Amino acid sequence: MADATPLEQIAKNAPQAPQQEKKPVGTLESVVSEFSHLGKSLLNLGLAGAIPFAQATLGPKYARDTALLAGAQVVGDATTDILKGKKYTSGSALESSLVGTITTIPTYHMFDLINKVPTETALGYVTKASAWGGLAYPAYIGMYQFIDYLIKNRTFKGIGKYIKENYWTTLKKAWRTTFPISLISIFFAPLAWQIPISALIQYGFVLFGAPKKAEVPEEQKRDKTPYYVAAPSVAGRLAYEAVNKLVYNPLRALYEIGSGFYKPATKPVVPPTPAETSAH
Repeated sequence: MADATPLEQIAKNAPQAPQQEKKPVGTLESVVSEFSHLGKSLLNLGLAGAIPFAQATLGPKYARDTALLAGAQVVGDATTDILKGKKYTSGSALESSLVGTITTIPTYHMFDLINKVPTETALGYVTKASAWGGLAYPAYIGMYQFIDYLIKNRTFKGIGKYIKENYWTTLKKAWRTTFPISLISIFFAPLAWQIPISALIQYGFVLFGAPKKAEVPEEQKRDKTPYYVAAPSVAGRLAYEAVNKLVYNPLRALYEIGSGFYKPATKPVVPPTPAETSAH
């Protein structure tokens, strides 16, 4: 047999990477882990609804607008992630709900202030449009980007760089797209309809940053089975494991112990002697 080459010898002697032990699918541990994940997701979804509800309860005048803007944010972010080819989780829904809830009160007062600008003359219309586009829009986009980044990244680190790189691009795009629609709203729509219209505009606004699918990291593209589909399967496995380990196995052990006590004795079979055999 030929001796191994130097490269083969090095490869043979190289330390092997430790292999991670795979947990068997369907064990009680894996099922409990899945239920824990499911419970966390249900908690996130509950908080996503409870947070805007709490703000609406504490500030009744913000109730409708909180529901509209939080809902628009959730739907807008979900649509954005679909366009990215990225999964949208219960944690994402909680983050979106927080962003929409927190931006509601500043948005409410922004509309309240702009509607105090008189429009009895042409100069009034020019002043109102200038204030809306030159003051309110830049302030709102800066506030929105700050809150959105802080909640979704859970850190102040990098927030200045993020706003510096994205602020002017987003503002110019908003001036070209949503600003003309919002002008029609503040000039001609009743005050009660202005924030609902703004919610629709915000839905479009959150779609601006959707990158091409190739720009999303691969690990964020992998989607999991939706919990409403997985839950029955998980519940079935958990029930099977519980019945098998807590009921069936103990009963089987008791049965085998009992059968040892009550098993009827059998008469041993004695082979015939040569004399008995010859007699027949």
